[in-house]
Amino acid sequence: MSGDDLFAPARQPVVSPLYVGRRTELAELRTAADLVEAGGSARILIAGEAGIGKSRLVTEFAATLGADWLTVTGACPELGAEHLPYIGFLPVVQQLVQAEGGSASGSPLRTLLSQQDAQNSRLTLLQELLALVERAATKRPLLLVVEDLHWADGASRELFGYLARNLGRLPVLLVGTVRTGELPAGHPIRQLVAELGRRADVTTLELGPLRQRDVGEQLTALDGRYDPARAAAIHRRSGGNPLFVEALAHDAPGSARSGTAQLRTLLQERVARLSESARPVLAVASIAGATVGHELLTLLVGRTDDELDLALRELVERDQLQTTATGYQFRHALIREAVYTGLLPAERRRLHGRAAKALSEFPALAAQGLPAAELAEHWYLAGHTEEAYQASLIAADEARASFAYTEELRHLERALSLRPADDPDRLTLLERAMTAAIPAGAANQGLQHTMAAWELVDPEREPGRAAEILLIRAQFKSRRDLTGRADLDHALELLPTDRPSYALGVVHYLLSIDEATARRGPSAHRHAAVVAELAETLDDDRLRCRAFAALGDALCMSGDPDAAVLAQLQAQELATTIGDDYVLVASVLWECAALGVGARYEELARRVPSALRQAELVGMHHWRGPLLRANLVMAYFALGRWDEAVETIEQALAGEPEPLYRMFLRAELAEISIHRGNFEQAAEVLITADEVFAGAATYRNYILGYVTSLWCELAMARQEPEAANREVGLYLQHCRDHFAGLQPDDGGLMTIARLQRARLAAAPRNREIAADVASIRATVAGLLRLNPHSSRLSEATRQTTEAALGPAQIADWDKAADRWRQLGHLPWTAECLISAAETALATSNRAGARRRLEEARDLATVYGGTVALDRIAVLGQRARLEPPTTTPEDNTGLTPREYDVLRLLARGLPNRQIAAELYISPATVGVHVGRILTKLNATTRTEATAVAHSRGLLTPD
Repeated sequence: MSGDDLFAPARQPVVSPLYVGRRTELAELRTAADLVEAGGSARILIAGEAGIGKSRLVTEFAATLGADWLTVTGACPELGAEHLPYIGFLPVVQQLVQAEGGSASGSPLRTLLSQQDAQNSRLTLLQELLALVERAATKRPLLLVVEDLHWADGASRELFGYLARNLGRLPVLLVGTVRTGELPAGHPIRQLVAELGRRADVTTLELGPLRQRDVGEQLTALDGRYDPARAAAIHRRSGGNPLFVEALAHDAPGSARSGTAQLRTLLQERVARLSESARPVLAVASIAGATVGHELLTLLVGRTDDELDLALRELVERDQLQTTATGYQFRHALIREAVYTGLLPAERRRLHGRAAKALSEFPALAAQGLPAAELAEHWYLAGHTEEAYQASLIAADEARASFAYTEELRHLERALSLRPADDPDRLTLLERAMTAAIPAGAANQGLQHTMAAWELVDPEREPGRAAEILLIRAQFKSRRDLTGRADLDHALELLPTDRPSYALGVVHYLLSIDEATARRGPSAHRHAAVVAELAETLDDDRLRCRAFAALGDALCMSGDPDAAVLAQLQAQELATTIGDDYVLVASVLWECAALGVGARYEELARRVPSALRQAELVGMHHWRGPLLRANLVMAYFALGRWDEAVETIEQALAGEPEPLYRMFLRAELAEISIHRGNFEQAAEVLITADEVFAGAATYRNYILGYVTSLWCELAMARQEPEAANREVGLYLQHCRDHFAGLQPDDGGLMTIARLQRARLAAAPRNREIAADVASIRATVAGLLRLNPHSSRLSEATRQTTEAALGPAQIADWDKAADRWRQLGHLPWTAECLISAAETALATSNRAGARRRLEEARDLATVYGGTVALDRIAVLGQRARLEPPTTTPEDNTGLTPREYDVLRLLARGLPNRQIAAELYISPATVGVHVGRILTKLNATTRTEATAVAHSRGLLTPD
């Protein structure tokens, strides 16, 4: 049993089908293997905590070696090892003897195989084993693995050390795995690891925790769910330990057989193996939290310094705690959970009460420097309601003063839970909570609090207060699904329009933003003008900066992004002067949006990081950060920095953004996934057009065009152009239903036009399709005339749309490509060049097609546009454009991506490993494999490999 198999025999662990996060370590092992293949020897120790993946690393590496190597493996069992000398090497000897085709009869090795006492012939036995290894290695390179050296008996430890010192230049790769932590000081394996670690010919690989992104990949491989927020949460709890990740991924809440329950039991068993002196100290530390200061721990445990030091030393050496600058922290959050839940309820309450009293007397001992917050927690868990309530209010005040709005909201919600429903202060508390939820980016919680507050307020007696609740509720609704307009209208009804007021100005400010979001530019301008008028009437700078911000947003939506940027800069200057953080951060966001609409991509890529810092400084990164990152993705997409775009999306999604922002970020991820050929992920993360169409008109105006364009892109990328007809129909129906004041989505119209071109190309003789295409083209042309086209981006989009509406000449596509090229937008430049090449080929202009395809290929290679590269390769066959990976004799028609798959297929890799190598899904690999078999006229993968070798297709690059 491998030492990493922590659940056996309780249950068979679920193993991720995709191996993630160990590229550096695999490369180290590969380097060692290269040294052995060159005639040398290598020794590697793989160290790490239990469950970190030592055995999996060895297994994955061994699978890459192939039949040219002989692999033998031994393992040291946990139980009874010291009574069974050489037990770790017994399977090694058996496998070597079997490989040799002989037996150990009459040899000193017979002693080892029969488990007899070998003390009197140890040197002879060591020499005989080395000779056996030498004989095996003369035939082919040898990988010799001994797992779980931390459980090795003395004889096995000596034997491993002997081999490590005496391999010489035998073509042997000796690998040992050893668990760090949980071993007391002076343990023999610590001495062996230290001794071998000092040798220049021994490499030690310390396996650390997986990164958050690796955890996300592991989770997706386990159950097919792509969810960066879930990955972030599990990464925090698991500490990046792969086995812990798998346990948490398959958790069944409330079940005694769940992954978490079994993992907790396992960790509690480890704690039970600690000494009687150390266990109580660990229990007290779990009460304090993930981190505890030494002074507070000393107060709580009530021991002498010597006794406490002895217990703490054991806890640190056994990897339960780690030292910090001022105290200690748990090695894993899950260890703390296991210890804490193992305490009896009365024991927990008593210890929390003791901690609360200690912090009340010595507040400087608070681990995070926030005594009120820690006091509120301890009093609450100790069951002292009044003390917890008062401490929660103080903690909320302190959090707000430091711009920690998420923490403020948490403390206020706890205070609300500690008061009865008829408490006279409940409405005030609810108003505080809903106000905190705005910058905290907590739309769902904020909406609940505004709903509760609305039930308690009397609009007739307090219309101003009621209007304020409606204004805040409208914002939460809009951040969920853009349904806040009714509340804004209701608030406007409650406020007298003949009496200018700040509240009235805020209503018009929010109405202007709502109209701009709904793509109703003229109406947005009118509301912004009202805000400006009220600002002058009241001489109120708060409204003045809001007027500038609203005007900028309206200008951006109306097609004048450069003027929009100037208006936002004015808003920011005034907001900074008066200290209005809300408008400042909102204006910074809309400035970034205007830079994107103005196609100022390099400038946008530089601006967003500083904007994120501004938002973070005033505690609004959870609220505004996701949309700022969405704008950064827009820049990265255009500039061809797609890996950075994906990383930015995953960072934003990991923070659990509000629903509207989450949907938009997932749509951006879908766009990149489509162009990179990961169609399954795109379809999984992209909202359906039907879901959007079922929403409010503002919601449809805001996002339906973009969503429709992505479903059209997916249909074209899959070469199924008829698959997006419903999405196109829904969008055009929406445009007809809301024709008055409508400003259609430029990108949506462009992609719908391109789809019609693809439909005709796929079915050139289908009259029904031709008639439908003609009707849709006429509708798109009419909608195109509704849009203002004063920006460079809108001009490029319009030029591309008109070219796609056809019949286009090469010059039309070249003009469109040139507009995108001037903007620095790599993907759409490439798309227009490919369309120009198709048009050139239709007129037998091969030279013109070749020139355009070469430029498109260079661009698509930069951003990894798999779909574009595949199209270029197919067209290149007609244009006689040589693919970079094609040999002169190759007439198979394989695309560059199919060559990539073929090379990995020839190495014997299954689809899942090919997918991991190429960053595509296994299903996409399956599609490529099917096409390869067809083009090579092969029926099996083996036959395809043989054909490829016979034709010289697998010659190294």
